[in-house]
Amino acid sequence: MPTTTGYAVRRLDVGELTPQLHEEWTGLHHRQTGVSNPFCSPEWVLEWYRAHVPDPAQRHLLLVRDDAGALVGVAPLYEQVVGPRRLPVGRRLVLVGYGLATPLELPQVLTTDRHARAVHQAVVRWSRDAGADWAELSLARDQVWFEPAWVEDTTAHSPHHSHRAARACVVLPLEGDWEQVRSGLKRNLKESLRRGRNRLTRSGRDWHVRTLEGAEVDEEAVRRFFALHSARAGFDGTSSTHPDAYADAARRELLVRLLPRLAGSKEASLVELVVDGEVVAVQLALHAHGTSYVHSSGLDPAYWEFSAVTLLQAEVVRSAIARGDTVVNFSPGPNVAKMRWSERMHVQDDFAYATGSRAAGLRFLAFSQLAAVKQFRHAVATARANSPKPAAPGAG
Repeated sequence: MPTTTGYAVRRLDVGELTPQLHEEWTGLHHRQTGVSNPFCSPEWVLEWYRAHVPDPAQRHLLLVRDDAGALVGVAPLYEQVVGPRRLPVGRRLVLVGYGLATPLELPQVLTTDRHARAVHQAVVRWSRDAGADWAELSLARDQVWFEPAWVEDTTAHSPHHSHRAARACVVLPLEGDWEQVRSGLKRNLKESLRRGRNRLTRSGRDWHVRTLEGAEVDEEAVRRFFALHSARAGFDGTSSTHPDAYADAARRELLVRLLPRLAGSKEASLVELVVDGEVVAVQLALHAHGTSYVHSSGLDPAYWEFSAVTLLQAEVVRSAIARGDTVVNFSPGPNVAKMRWSERMHVQDDFAYATGSRAAGLRFLAFSQLAAVKQFRHAVATARANSPKPAAPGAG
């Protein structure tokens, strides 16, 4: 069992996770500090492994203990083969939620501010020597930064580390009651909320917003969420694009299994807009210690003009205040809609590192070049999709 400054790392097979270890993990998840991460819970990680990493040999669940034996860190890693299918480039170790899932997930090592530096150092030293060509971690900027010394104490041929990307999340600090928070919102957001409610009321329809919790979040409710999410993705009446994050069956079935359990432990809820007895919009929210996380949404396009999703997000904020949360996280990817709520950012940084052979270093360089090309093409495609369309020849 390798140790780093008194911190011990143990790789655990998922099948070896006893009820006692599960309870310790859950306790650490509930002791998160700062902007808590709902994707660090044992329920989320174990279902993610099940959905996306069927081979147990590729799962590397690391438990980190301090010199007193207390669990102070959990790093759910897995091994991924990267590159073109016919000509794979290499093997890397990455965190659950990285590389295969939707952009709304936040891969992260579970720890607290007090132990963050030592825990990440211990995880880096274990993972850099685990046999993969390289490893990648996401570090919360307000907890820790990658230190060069973590890869410099080696006689390996090609030790390296590099900053790969930054993930910025829009976060809304919660201070005071709903009226106090509302009074500090931007004018255009308050107008959107007022206009949406007024339009629904003037339509003469019977409407209300409800929050599903506990046993109310069943398979039927989850599949209704998928249907509305798909409907919103297919709507072309707006300038922004909303891809269907659940077109893949594995992603859908993961949430079908997982969300009812999370709701049962008060870690998930579905907020719905009901009009004339029919659910026409839905917002998924996840909950961790002191933090509510605004995940994906769904909408019947016929209700776009009613600012339905914005109304539901306001209800998430109201409920978060009632629960005693200190922050609402609107997920990665700042955009106009999210930044109406806040301009405060919570940032995570992705780092790659290794202490391997020259061949492994070359494989990392090849992957980096391929990834850069793919990222460029994706950025261009997204910008084109969200840009004004050129007028047809002779129009106007």
